[in-house]
Amino acid sequence: MKKPTLGVHLIIRNEAALLPQCLDSLSGAADEIVIVDTGSTDDSLSIAEGYGAKVYRMNWNHNFSEARNTGLSHAQTDWILVLDADEILKTPLGEITDMLQNTPALAYTVNIENWLGSSPEERLTHSIIRLFRNGKGFSFDGIIHEGLDASIIGKHGASVIHSSNIEITHLGYLPGLMAQRNKVSRNEQLLRLALGKEPDNPFYSYNLAVTCCQNGQLEEAAELLSHTIHQAPLQVSYRPSMIRDLGKIYLAMNNTKGIDALLTRELQRYSDYPDLHFIQGQSWESQGLIERACQSYERAAAGSEAALSQETALSGKYVSEKGMNSFRPLTRLGENSLQLGHTEDAARWFHRALQHHSIYGPALQGIASAFQRLNVPDPEISTLLIQLAGTEQPAGRSAVILALESVHAYEAIAGLPRAGFPLEWETLPAIISAWMITGQLQEAGTALREALPLLKQETDRDREITRQLWIIHAICQWQEDRQQTESYGFLDAPEPLRSGLLLIGEKLARQASAPVAPDNAGEHSLVVTELIRQAVKLRSIGLAAELAGLFPEHRAELAGALYEAGQLEAAGELLITLAAGGQTGGKGSFYLAEMLFDQGHYGEAAEWFRHMLDTAPADNPSRIGLSLSYLYLAKQELEGAETSFPEIYTQGPLQEDIAAIHQAIAVLNRTAWHTQWSANQNIQGGAAR
Repeated sequence: MKKPTLGVHLIIRNEAALLPQCLDSLSGAADEIVIVDTGSTDDSLSIAEGYGAKVYRMNWNHNFSEARNTGLSHAQTDWILVLDADEILKTPLGEITDMLQNTPALAYTVNIENWLGSSPEERLTHSIIRLFRNGKGFSFDGIIHEGLDASIIGKHGASVIHSSNIEITHLGYLPGLMAQRNKVSRNEQLLRLALGKEPDNPFYSYNLAVTCCQNGQLEEAAELLSHTIHQAPLQVSYRPSMIRDLGKIYLAMNNTKGIDALLTRELQRYSDYPDLHFIQGQSWESQGLIERACQSYERAAAGSEAALSQETALSGKYVSEKGMNSFRPLTRLGENSLQLGHTEDAARWFHRALQHHSIYGPALQGIASAFQRLNVPDPEISTLLIQLAGTEQPAGRSAVILALESVHAYEAIAGLPRAGFPLEWETLPAIISAWMITGQLQEAGTALREALPLLKQETDRDREITRQLWIIHAICQWQEDRQQTESYGFLDAPEPLRSGLLLIGEKLARQASAPVAPDNAGEHSLVVTELIRQAVKLRSIGLAAELAGLFPEHRAELAGALYEAGQLEAAGELLITLAAGGQTGGKGSFYLAEMLFDQGHYGEAAEWFRHMLDTAPADNPSRIGLSLSYLYLAKQELEGAETSFPEIYTQGPLQEDIAAIHQAIAVLNRTAWHTQWSANQNIQGGAAR
């Protein structure tokens, strides 16, 4: 029997950068490529024609369905597959046409994997109708986020739509592309226009909420979703996604009551939706209800072992982040086990997570932390991480080094074999830092000198790494010589980093020869902050103190960096001095409150937690710290009152209140509100929690 013909349809406008990889993914196997151009001014048309596409031009009327339907009017094939220029077809077209032979279906859903970032876990999957029979009178509807669902179901019912294993990668949500194409602003304009014409359309309201969320307008997004969830019919395909998105927004807004009320109702309808169980777990966890959180995470990961053996996979009927039914909840189970002190259980959960995603950073870091708590030597932890993540690919090597860095295993990083761990851009800052911290200054200096020529070739991809290396380079050079600022090569640094390093280097040099009056960092404040924090990390405490002396408004940054590094005595002295002058700044109030709390000075701690909340009302750790301070004060008062009662009064309202306070304290202390230090950090002047 003759194979059905298959055409691929796109609409484009100035897609010269992305169009070639999209059309390359067709491997020349399409029977027809139909492209509708809505006003390109770049090389898109010539590229399309070079692939043999039939190109039709039309004016852009702010209506995606109109452009899609224009393409359909020119279709000559039996079946049509719809793509966007920022997508890549992963399933060979030959496999698709084999599937279409003798099928009773009139349309198929395909699986879209949306890339949200460069890491393998930064993926969001969903299914959508993209493949359908030609000549059945189907047409797209909607001026944006156009679809065929209504047309197909209206003519033939939902039974003619089948699911497929066709896979498409969508790159359009990558941050760089989103910013470059101003996609969020365009979508918002079109959606508000659409809602102006159809104010009761739940699909447009839902997508406007998504766009508001992308713009950081969380309150408007939550309001839109709350209204639309009740307005939209229960059977619409996007309703579960609205529940998921509203839950994530509530999490960002710390609205746990909203989450609990929402999911208590909706999990009865979508009990097989892992993302909802995961969100519920995050809510319980933030409230200190760890056992409940673990139950939710176990429900999310219920099918993880079957998925690992490829017996089943996450249903394509839901929009879902990658790993929501496997490595993400398994990792949270590990983190919660650590919080409860069940270290061996934690290691097992992390290991299970890594079976699904061997280089998942949080799981690798978690298992490293767990084994440190079990007193496993860092070299053995390093060996374990290498076995789990592998070193054949750069991503595996990077994951191992970053996991070791997260637990301050600098000796282990410095001792990694160069043959298995060559110097690579992604891990260069961590390796050079480890060499400097462990006293291997010659190796660090050589690596920095070799890297300097590369620092001049900064790209968007490695901008942050380039900046880190310039900061490390400056600290390394200033430790050796303060007098030759320009010879350090700072002139090759990108602005505004260059002028900041030159200014600071000049002031350090002047101070070395003759004292100068303290100065204000002004526009170079960010550079001073980075230098102080990096100097403390590299254990160049003297240099960090000098910088804070030159720029006194950054003494709070020095105090915070010392505190986070476990130098509690030095941090405490500086924080007290700053507090006396009303200059704690940033998180200084929180750190001072924590120190007072740990020493049992709950009344004073409460004052500083309140001070922190005056400047940062949404700071959840400060809210929890304040609540705990009040609870401990109440506990002291009630226990003092209890001692005045005769011994025969062992039960009563007073004892019940004391028991309730003990329970509340236990719950809040289970939340991750307090600063944590790794086993490798030498905590000075206080006890690590």
